[in-house]
Amino acid sequence: MNSILKTSSLVFLTIFLLTLTINKTSIINIENFYYPIYTEWFSILSFVFIYSSIAIGDIIYFVFPLFVIIYFFRIERRRDKLYFIIKIPIIIYCFFYWSWGFNYNLKSEFESLKTNDYSKEELYSTTQYYIKKTNDLQIALSKTSQEKVESKLSFFQVKNECIKSIKKSNWMFENKQIHSFPVKKSLFSTPLSYMGFSGYINPFTLEANINYNIPDISIPVTISHEIAHQIGYAFEDEANYIAIETLSKSENNYLRYSGHLMAVQYLLAEIRKIDPELHKLYIKNLNVGVIKNIQQKNEYYLKYQNKYESFFKKNYDIFLKINNQKAGIKTYSLVVDLLINNYQSKI
Repeated sequence: MNSILKTSSLVFLTIFLLTLTINKTSIINIENFYYPIYTEWFSILSFVFIYSSIAIGDIIYFVFPLFVIIYFFRIERRRDKLYFIIKIPIIIYCFFYWSWGFNYNLKSEFESLKTNDYSKEELYSTTQYYIKKTNDLQIALSKTSQEKVESKLSFFQVKNECIKSIKKSNWMFENKQIHSFPVKKSLFSTPLSYMGFSGYINPFTLEANINYNIPDISIPVTISHEIAHQIGYAFEDEANYIAIETLSKSENNYLRYSGHLMAVQYLLAEIRKIDPELHKLYIKNLNVGVIKNIQQKNEYYLKYQNKYESFFKKNYDIFLKINNQKAGIKTYSLVVDLLINNYQSKI
């Protein structure tokens, strides 16, 4: 019995040290080593969870802590209790990185667009382009410039349309055996709203969990963002960029509008940082209906705003910085670099 325990402890320690080494050093070519493992793992989990409309990962988040607490109090010896307390976070750490987290170490396919080397004029011209596209789509959908865009599409229909638009981008699936995407409404949508999150990928089940409290106009871009994570794009600016780019290729104007609206918001936020007065002028160029959709988003955030949100955002900021995203939570807004350089490369 003691020999079995010693062997299991040695295996446990070996896995932990291997995980830590891969995560913190470049000793292994992560692209060649990990990504094939990830795609196979994702294929297995997506096959298991695609048929359930319930977010299984959310249930696990609820059940697992209960199991840990019950098991802990059943342990009799103090030494074993201590060993259990040490072992659980290490198991979670290893499972997280092998299941999904090593994607943070993959080299970016968008490095050429992440130059942060653009002029104000390029920022302005890109913003004007997206404003025009957004205004045109808003009129096409609402039949008037005065009304906000609304949709009668169900969550299921929006999800399927997002997947269709993602799959049109063949470059994302080259040599990647990824075909199905489990996308669910999160059981923790209300807590997510108070924490300030629109959705997340569960790193243990690889389900994309969407906060269904967010405004309908935000759902397509959130789903597409989380699917980008499922494919293996861990960086937040890249997931935002993929969401905008793939939705722009959708045959559904509602999805295209959702993506373009988010692009406009990020670009206008960047202009506001450097020239608040010019920002006001650009706002005047937006259709009234577009402004109403932006107000709809703002009203949602105000509804759930609370003093604890900054705590959750701060911790997530630290988490992102630990995982190679030096800008932390500001990484989301770095999508501006990608949008500008992509647009400039096409003109």
